[in-house]
Amino acid sequence: MKIKGVTYDIGTPTVDGSVTRPDLAAATIERELTAIAEELHCTAVRITGDDLPGLRLAARTAIGLGLAVWLSPMAPNADEATTLATITAAAEVAGELHRAGGDVTLVVGCELTVFMAGLVPGADVAARLAALADPTGWPPEFFAAGPPPVRFNALLATAVATARQHFTGPVAYAAGLWEDVDWTPFDLVAVDAYRDAGNTDTLRTALEELHRHGKPVVAAEFGCATFAGAEAHGSAAWTLVDRSDGTRRPRAGLVRDEDAQARELSSLLDLFTAAGLAGAFVFTYVTPAYPTTDDPAADLDTVGYGLVRSWPDGRTTPKAAFTAVAHAYAATRTD
Repeated sequence: MKIKGVTYDIGTPTVDGSVTRPDLAAATIERELTAIAEELHCTAVRITGDDLPGLRLAARTAIGLGLAVWLSPMAPNADEATTLATITAAAEVAGELHRAGGDVTLVVGCELTVFMAGLVPGADVAARLAALADPTGWPPEFFAAGPPPVRFNALLATAVATARQHFTGPVAYAAGLWEDVDWTPFDLVAVDAYRDAGNTDTLRTALEELHRHGKPVVAAEFGCATFAGAEAHGSAAWTLVDRSDGTRRPRAGLVRDEDAQARELSSLLDLFTAAGLAGAFVFTYVTPAYPTTDDPAADLDTVGYGLVRSWPDGRTTPKAAFTAVAHAYAATRTD
């Protein structure tokens, strides 16, 4: 695979109203992106977040380290107008970086049927996921303006047209596997390719079928949490948090298993190579919102997807998955 990547969050609002990485320092960005380039042997980084100056700073830093940048602005729970305004602002930054010689791809959204308000009923991510599971209960107003898939693809077409007013480089969208995307306006086909108990036997075929669009296919996200059996939960493992007494902790019964995470990521990278993908981005480098501890009952990193453990004092330490991904990326060819 040519694109050997990892996602890197510079701060995104969460379901509980906090921010994943408040007060992220420039020195921390420099240190972590250097590790991504030099220790993980990445060729690319997908930078996510809702803070435009932070996105610009991280992108400039990554480019300076020789990394290709997938600039991926996030505006969780925003309406259509705010989403398009966010894309416009990010496209201006991407254009600036591109004109300066940076290798930049703009990602105009991520799983918008879930993360954006208005395409699917529901006030938040959880409600919209539930609505997607049972469209028979949708209110009539969600069909009044036409079939929801048509409205969805019209929004994506508008997003691409908006981006191209400011940015002449490649444009992508990070689709959920459930989303029926019209890839015509895009330069690449990019999907969040998580594996779980429901698609273990079909994921490779689903990815191979995407080649019919005649464009490079990329896994915009894939990952695994850090407990025994996490591979069966795919992208939903982060929900296995007990909040019953107001303190977040992993649900009882989960057993930390770094080797399980490492095996799943290695297996998925092999699958993507076999499926002919042009690249992939591991989710994710670090997750300070899921801090680790030596107390198994309180170790939120057990349900986290980071390649490094994030300690409450700001330290990070590599996990077995870090070593596995570094080995895979160092060993694979980029042509």
